[in-house]
Amino acid sequence: MGGPMFPPGGDMMGPMGPMDLPPELLAMGLGPLGTLGPLDPALAGLMGPDFGAGPQGFGPGGGQGGMMGGGMRGPGGPPGGPMGGMMGGGMGMGPMGMGPMGLMGPPMGGMGGPGGMAGPGGPMMGQGGGPGGPGMMGPPGGGGGMMWGGGGGSMGPPSGPRGGPGGQGGGGGPSAAAIASRVQNDYSQNFVDTGCRPQNYLRDSHLTDRYEEYPKLKELIQRKDRQAAAYATPPMFLRADLKQLKLSVDTFGTKFDVILVDPPWEEYVRRAPGLVSDPESWTWQELQALELEAISDTPCFLFLWCGAEEGLEAGRVCMQKWGFRRCEDICWIKTNREGSKRPYLKATNQHPDSILVHTKEHCLMGIKGTVRRATDGHIIHTNVDTDVIVSEEPELGSTRKPEELYAIIERFSNGRRRLELFGEDHNIRPGWVTVGKQLTSSNFNKQAYTDHFRNRDGSVWVQNVMGPKPPPGSVTLVPSDAEIEALRPKSPPDHRGSSMHSH
Repeated sequence: MGGPMFPPGGDMMGPMGPMDLPPELLAMGLGPLGTLGPLDPALAGLMGPDFGAGPQGFGPGGGQGGMMGGGMRGPGGPPGGPMGGMMGGGMGMGPMGMGPMGLMGPPMGGMGGPGGMAGPGGPMMGQGGGPGGPGMMGPPGGGGGMMWGGGGGSMGPPSGPRGGPGGQGGGGGPSAAAIASRVQNDYSQNFVDTGCRPQNYLRDSHLTDRYEEYPKLKELIQRKDRQAAAYATPPMFLRADLKQLKLSVDTFGTKFDVILVDPPWEEYVRRAPGLVSDPESWTWQELQALELEAISDTPCFLFLWCGAEEGLEAGRVCMQKWGFRRCEDICWIKTNREGSKRPYLKATNQHPDSILVHTKEHCLMGIKGTVRRATDGHIIHTNVDTDVIVSEEPELGSTRKPEELYAIIERFSNGRRRLELFGEDHNIRPGWVTVGKQLTSSNFNKQAYTDHFRNRDGSVWVQNVMGPKPPPGSVTLVPSDAEIEALRPKSPPDHRGSSMHSH
């Protein structure tokens, strides 16, 4: 009411300060704040007849009816006191509810039951409104007063988001179907629990499945692969230590359109000490000393495997020294579907100096010279591959790279002169010259190789001397045909009507 409750005989702090009660009230059992003892009918004038006229004072008669009970007037109490009572004379049956000077203020009974503002209990704090009357906490609730209604509980009837008849609350929270629709696989947690990498679950990651729903692209790839195979040179390989071999036109008889480099980075040795095929690693300074600029024609494309650690930055430095600018970064995402059979592919098997678990490697792509897709479709072609390769990680100690990179190169570049450095026996393939110390034999013959690039007059195409790029129909390029040209994606025209330039 005005302050905290104190035990009988203590001070009562009202809104304006301490309040002292007359001794006769204290003798009758009324504490400082109205902590009610056995009530006397003489209090009817002060507290209202309803408050004490019942046979038991604050029992089922007057007290429960006059104080808070929602209009259950004691059998002996008349409707109200002269001043309306301290707590409202005639709180159940009186015409004003709490009386003209009631402490609780304006009527706060139930809202809208048949027979009055608050139902049969009276306008102020009736014991129950009719069905459908709104409760305190929201839209249509059940019967009962807003605050102290006798029929609806201390805070009114139960009421949900949209209360039903009689105070039955509507259902709250999301449905089971809504919860189920939000359930998703947690691939990161699964990796922590099982070691299975999230990329294991990528769909259509294999080249044979990727274009099943795109028949035109599938036909294009098949035609392009057949065309590249028809114009591929026989596989040639040269066993040599690249620290001793001089890279020059004199060594190979010609320059190259594509160069693939897979160096033995120190990272590979750290990853599996004593298990790599070539335990002798190269520093980036040693790699930079290779004279690739002497054997790269213009234009030329360079593909440089850089690992996952320091080789990525070192590779950019080497490219710049060789006269290439980086134009793409092909990322190899390594799966471990066979991880249960190979414990070393678990998440716990990680180099102690690394912060994250390494599951990918980078292959930087560089270009020497300039090509534009709008005008140089005879040099760069199909435009159907992405810069992501997803395939299984090889066995421990192997530095073998995915075969898909060869397909990407051969579909993208029409150049026929292709060179791979630091190759091994598994890298030998048609259309390529493979050089490396780990090769078991050699068959490279400069004369036999350059015979595949003779002009109509019988001269060997050593390098492009006809301008910044070879013209269509050059012997160093894989020709196209009408079917391939009709199927391959082309750069869309820009707003000026010409094709967009793309490197």
